[in-house]
Amino acid sequence: MTPHSPGRVLITGVSNPLGAEVARRLAPQVPHLFGCDVADPVSALEEMDFVHADTRLSVIGKLVRQLRIDTVVHLAVMVDSPRDERSIHETDVIGTMNVLVGCAAPSSPVRRLVVKSSQAIYGAGAGDPSFFSEEMINWDKLASGITRDLLEMEQLVSEFALRTDGCGVTVLRLGYRVSEDTSLARFLSLPIVPVFTGFDPRLQLLHEEDAAEAIVRATVRDHPGAFNVAGDGVILLSQAIDIMGGRPAPILPPYGRWVDLAVRAEAVRARGPAGAPGRLHHLRFGHGLLPSRVGVRMEAVVQLAADDGRPRAGQEPGGHRSPLAPAGVRAAGLPSAAAAPCGPPQ
Repeated sequence: MTPHSPGRVLITGVSNPLGAEVARRLAPQVPHLFGCDVADPVSALEEMDFVHADTRLSVIGKLVRQLRIDTVVHLAVMVDSPRDERSIHETDVIGTMNVLVGCAAPSSPVRRLVVKSSQAIYGAGAGDPSFFSEEMINWDKLASGITRDLLEMEQLVSEFALRTDGCGVTVLRLGYRVSEDTSLARFLSLPIVPVFTGFDPRLQLLHEEDAAEAIVRATVRDHPGAFNVAGDGVILLSQAIDIMGGRPAPILPPYGRWVDLAVRAEAVRARGPAGAPGRLHHLRFGHGLLPSRVGVRMEAVVQLAADDGRPRAGQEPGGHRSPLAPAGVRAAGLPSAAAAPCGPPQ
């Protein structure tokens, strides 16, 4: 495949905070930038032309052809959402199918496709390993909810990559993010945090800015394949709660729905999405991401913190909280556009 330099880029799902940050970073790097979503963008961007379009409808293929898009960044994938399972399935699976059909049409000019996926594709269970590499995905796994939808979505993308030689495909499996609009951040911000008795799962978190930087690097350079994107190091749930100034409230697993209710109650107070944080089983059996290909560490080094503006014990009002995990992000095989020295992370 000949090297491709993006000229006309389309970002789906550009109205969510991650999509807006990706658009802001891509704008000065590509000649023409377009965004589409069902809702208006969270912030205006003069360098981007916005179109109201729903990926769940076949019109997305017509949009790709009319705008002569050569690079598609597909971020209209729901992972942490308050919507019902049917709506999530339609967006993640049917929406991705429509995007792929638009990119695979004989008259399609698309030469690069970047798809956002999630750590949730690996699921979480008592028999799972502590860390997953990209090759450890189990396509035949009996799954439900978001894990099932992501497996089906990535199978469609994999089949598209095999059939379409002229289009490079990159899948980014993002770790769980901690930002204002995620239920995990709101869960850890509770003053009393319900936890499962006898379980202290691992958390491997990813900052929103680092997630955006990984997507941008996959867009401006050729990086075909699937990649885990996660922060360096892990932290236990109990440690995260202590850092955030909360107090754990152990409950028995049969009453685990209380965890979901607590997150939803906090979401109502904050007027935000009320999706459970990575689904309840991730609060029992946590795991991390282990990139299988050695690359360079990302230069976008930011600290992980979830700040809802409320002071904690020993913290002055308005003060910033401590980070939840070591700073820095590893993204195997995704160097920056500038020539970065290759080799193992330092």
